[in-house]
Amino acid sequence: VTGLVCLELYKIVNGAKKLETYKNGFINLALPFFGFSEPIAAPSNKYYDKEFTLWDRFEVQGVQNGNEMTLKEFIDYFQNEHKLEITMLSQGVSMIYSFFMPKSKLDERLAMRMSEAVQKVSKKKIKSHVKALVLEICCNDEEGEDVEVPYVRYTIR
Repeated sequence: VTGLVCLELYKIVNGAKKLETYKNGFINLALPFFGFSEPIAAPSNKYYDKEFTLWDRFEVQGVQNGNEMTLKEFIDYFQNEHKLEITMLSQGVSMIYSFFMPKSKLDERLAMRMSEAVQKVSKKKIKSHVKALVLEICCNDEEGEDVEVPYVRYTIR
């Protein structure tokens, strides 16, 4: 079994790019069964002219020059850089932002730093070893159509 893994590692080290060069191996010693197959590519999605798979993500540096982004700056970043209007933002099971929030709650959260908003909504401290937050976003494109986009890796440290 280890030999089969090593063969696949040699292919990676040699720089093999074609998916067809790799093999999946399944061995069941109780039957004796040895099965091999070719892996399939991850399904891809598209927004505007950008294609992505489940392995892709948005990388956002939350802290720049010692200051962390506010929720409003985060939303503006996606509007300006990716031409996406964020309609909902969540972290884990916590809804950080949504377009249908009451105005008083919305105004309060838009002014907060992202890490503060996450801590307030989730009612949990961000531990000191956490370097980045995984955020899920729902977005509209420029025509107002709902688009599927990758998750966001928001770096805080």
